Amino acid sequence: MRTLPLLLVVPMLAVTACSEISDTISDGITDRANSVASNALEQGIREQLADAGIELDGDPDCSTDLSQDGTTLAGTADCAAMTVDGQDATATFDGTLSSSGCSGTVTIAVEGRTVVDSQEVPDCSVSL
Repeated sequence: MRTLPLLLVVPMLAVTACSEISDTISDGITDRANSVASNALEQGIREQLADAGIELDGDPDCSTDLSQDGTTLAGTADCAAMTVDGQDATATFDGTLSSSGCSGTVTIAVEGRTVVDSQEVPDCSVSL
């Protein structure tokens, strides 16, 4: 009689453990993808600002909200930075990132003035 409850509990624990492992793996992939995307966008933003004659003091700090579909990431990113002369710089990205490039809308503003409004981030790619 005592084996019946045990037989019901063991499969339930196995399902719960598998779900937790799957969630952990998914979170790890998402964290890695967001980190790779942030790094690629930060570099691209730095280059676009340099092309506009604006130098940053340090690296941009980007936060992303992306979903992964195979080797492509899609979604948004918001970045903040400071120029060497103390002005606030912000960047927004809405599009896709892949090994073939980063395309979508990227807008970069310094002190609220738009300095870049483009459909791609140059020299930007991600490998997942």
